[in-house]
Amino acid sequence: MSLDIAFLGTGSGYPSPSRGASAIAIRYEGVTWMVDCGEGTQTQIMNLKSIRPGSITKFFITHLHGDHLFGLPGLLCTLSMAYAPPENENINKEEQVIEIYGPHGIRRYVRDSLSLSRSLLTFKYVVHELMPIDIQFEQLREDDLEWKAWTPDQSCKGEMHPNEMEGRNIEFDSTTASWSLVTEGSIKVVAGVLRHRVPTFGYVFTEESRPGRLLFEKLIEFGVPKGRLFGKIKNGETVTLEDGRTVDPKHFVAPPTPGRKIAILQDTCNSDAMMHLCQHCTVMVHEATNEEVHREKCEQNGHSTAIMAAEFASKTFSKHLILTHFSQRYKHCATNEDDPTTDILVKEASSVVSGHQVTAAYDGLIHPVKTSAT
Repeated sequence: MSLDIAFLGTGSGYPSPSRGASAIAIRYEGVTWMVDCGEGTQTQIMNLKSIRPGSITKFFITHLHGDHLFGLPGLLCTLSMAYAPPENENINKEEQVIEIYGPHGIRRYVRDSLSLSRSLLTFKYVVHELMPIDIQFEQLREDDLEWKAWTPDQSCKGEMHPNEMEGRNIEFDSTTASWSLVTEGSIKVVAGVLRHRVPTFGYVFTEESRPGRLLFEKLIEFGVPKGRLFGKIKNGETVTLEDGRTVDPKHFVAPPTPGRKIAILQDTCNSDAMMHLCQHCTVMVHEATNEEVHREKCEQNGHSTAIMAAEFASKTFSKHLILTHFSQRYKHCATNEDDPTTDILVKEASSVVSGHQVTAAYDGLIHPVKTSAT
């Protein structure tokens, strides 16, 4: 089953000529789930052509800072014009539902943006809010206004948007130390706590293990006749042959193929609260805003250096670390300019996770997520 990660925006703070604001797409069997949607994402989709707009069914917003959020209302309106793919022209768009997951306040943001601009959509949408916990309101910078001193109303009141459906308020599960969001097909999505200047969530996408393959040659050698018995053995049934011998599936079916696992950890200066959720990731996407020489300022702003990202990837035994959310000072390594490039960040991270792959994302990168068997 195809699974890959398409990077539409890999810059921090704002879109620039060389990097878009944060936007990542997970593409799985023809369906696209977006993680963050910074300003200009709809333009990036058109320019990069790495995803089909009509394939987008879900959004997962990490936090309510503009460089991760300001593109959402505009993209929803674009999807309204292009949602039904050409091969499904007969589908009633009004039966389609786009799901949006994000921090408390995202429902009001989407409703007010669409309602005040009187933007009607050709599909339904639903917003599910992740209700934050106390530790997510801790102040990082001395010049940040305390939450008690500046309290914009994040609750959503009044009339619903005409295309809006009732969403859930998802509470923190103290047993799993996570927010359980959705299971669709063979993919389960959970969220965890990231430390930033506003309540922020990391997302983990975990694929179910797949049954091991049937060992045909071994079955034939054992004298099992081809046919319906093969199917029973594949399904885990113990069968008895005509000569009285029994066939135990565990000896004739290969071990299950572990499912793939992706963690996307955007703005954070400490990801440790997600340690238990991120163990043995196939791919970990982690922000790396700056190099180590800027660590103090980086942490004050609620961000990570490349070495901080690598240290967390190492502690979670992640196989492949992809760095993203770069300060706009870092250009792509292929640039002809004199500015520093993301090679600096890759080298720093590689010094920590020796023997593991480290990649610097760039706008337009499509990274296939392979199973351990491929």
